[in-house]
Amino acid sequence: MTIAAERATMPLAFSTLGCPGDSLAQVIHTARATGATGIEIRAAEGQFVFPGMTAAERAGVARELAGAGLTVLALASYVQVCAPLEQDRHDGGSRGPGAAAQGGPGANDPVLADLLAAVDLAADLSAGNAGTGAQVRVFPGAGLKPCGPGEDPSAELLAADLLGARRLNAAAQRARQRGVTMLLETHDSHPRAADIVRILAHVEQDAPVKVIWDLMHPWRHDETPARTAELLADSLAYAQYKDGVRNPGTNTVTLTLPGDGELPLLDMRQLVAGISAAHGIADPWVSLEWERAWHPQLPPVAEALESLKQVLGA
Repeated sequence: MTIAAERATMPLAFSTLGCPGDSLAQVIHTARATGATGIEIRAAEGQFVFPGMTAAERAGVARELAGAGLTVLALASYVQVCAPLEQDRHDGGSRGPGAAAQGGPGANDPVLADLLAAVDLAADLSAGNAGTGAQVRVFPGAGLKPCGPGEDPSAELLAADLLGARRLNAAAQRARQRGVTMLLETHDSHPRAADIVRILAHVEQDAPVKVIWDLMHPWRHDETPARTAELLADSLAYAQYKDGVRNPGTNTVTLTLPGDGELPLLDMRQLVAGISAAHGIADPWVSLEWERAWHPQLPPVAEALESLKQVLGA
């Protein structure tokens, strides 16, 4: 297959984070106008998908998406699997950094309850997916500062790794039953692949857990794309694309349209394609995460999608 042919078949998706407040009909219109065939659906109050939806509401959304020929690439939940137990918050860590992890998630753990609910919601909304299983995005969310490149993680981070893995393990049976894969995103307390793989080291081998490579976070925390790809070679689900300019002397970024920033998006796409090809996937998803919900001054998501297609030659 030629490179031109490969690009022509690029499965394009976008997160509804880029069009906050839009109705389902508006999201479908954007997808049709831009050639996107997949969406990451943000689950939040005030959006057309939200925690606590009734069975009828879920079925209605799934039916409309299937009718529009759209794949639910993932339910973008806000579950933070490494978040400390409430008792640990109240104790201020007085029980020691390993206490929560040693106890593990119990039946009354609200984070585990939210994770199980997100698994069910992802399964219900993805009922119309053609040839693609359901997936749910989760964050690490330990509430801790990540360690620096090459630094040893703190005892608190190691305990958070274990707690996050135990919650994923506890939800694994439900996820398997519902045909859902749980996706850890490179984010917040665990921005690099080197951080994520510490959690994965404690996840049961048969647990349906993979990784979303948010291309920006490892890069802005000084992990090279090649190193990220190497570490995620056996666990990558797909990548989220965005672009920006790093603010001098920091690891913060000013967001830009794709192609106007500093991320080596073409090189990153080739790395993702290499991982996917090794697993028999010829055309991996390209998903735009456009953060207009947090940065309303950004252009509309349709404009960002067109910029991304131009950068990637699609």
